[in-house]
Amino acid sequence: MSTTHNPFRAFPSLRGLYIFEAAARHLNLIRAAAELGLTQGALSRQIKTLENHFGVALFVRTSRGLILTEAGDIMRSHCERAFSELQDGFNTISQARQRQTLLIAVARSYSTRVLSRRIANFVERYPWIDLVLDGHRHLASLVKHEADAAIRSGNGNWADASAEKIADDPIYPVASPALLEKHQSHDLEALAKVAVRLHFTERPYWDIWSKHAGLSLPRDSHGVRFSETVMMIEAAEAGQGIAIVRNSLVRDSVMRGRLVRLSDISVDDGTGYFFCTTPEGSRKESVRNFRNWLFAEVRATEALAGGAPAASARVLPLTRKT
Repeated sequence: MSTTHNPFRAFPSLRGLYIFEAAARHLNLIRAAAELGLTQGALSRQIKTLENHFGVALFVRTSRGLILTEAGDIMRSHCERAFSELQDGFNTISQARQRQTLLIAVARSYSTRVLSRRIANFVERYPWIDLVLDGHRHLASLVKHEADAAIRSGNGNWADASAEKIADDPIYPVASPALLEKHQSHDLEALAKVAVRLHFTERPYWDIWSKHAGLSLPRDSHGVRFSETVMMIEAAEAGQGIAIVRNSLVRDSVMRGRLVRLSDISVDDGTGYFFCTTPEGSRKESVRNFRNWLFAEVRATEALAGGAPAASARVLPLTRKT
């Protein structure tokens, strides 16, 4: 009797992969179990079964939560793409698709500088989702259902939501090619003496970056302060001065040559952009679709740019006093 080769004989449980994806997304057993409606014990057993199947550890358990191993990170990436492709397929063959409205409360800087340049791709993939981006209330209460999910700027600590860091997002100095040509210099110390320095009023980026980069700059006597990051970046792109900026907000401009990095030193100031949800919100199909699309877009952009913030950059962590 001939036997037929079954390519899925060694394939792990689809349920186990689904549980692993949730654990890898939250890196926290309590939140992942709550999302899936499982006990922590049941979730741990499923992960252990998956690890036994592959013969490798997928997580390192610590007192502060889970850390993905190299194998776990590879598995997470493949699971995320696979589930996204499956969802696309299910949506395509569905006879009738009920329209859904998805309200994302998003920091205006991120909406303007990142999402607005990519959002058509989301609409093309999920045409049945009516997406609303609210930049006026980025701190809208998720527990009060003022938004389905949020993209917030901060350190990730919000009482009304679980926060997932979208990407490492250090700061560094930039200027326009026109400004560099005007002053015939790419040297930051020299430029700081003659060019206008642009500041964001809510964060002392210049002080933070220069201190941790070990650079002593002359006193700023003719700087301009902006209440919004987007205004500051647009001024820099227009050649009005030099600015310290967050990587995610200017990466496209640097790649396209509208801005030039003035140092290969980046400083992690402990803040960044986070995708925020509640357990109830994360169970919504539209929220999961948006989250998976967003993280895939960010990773694709980082790969195109050669890493974040640059392949040769040095990223210095912000040292905090305890």
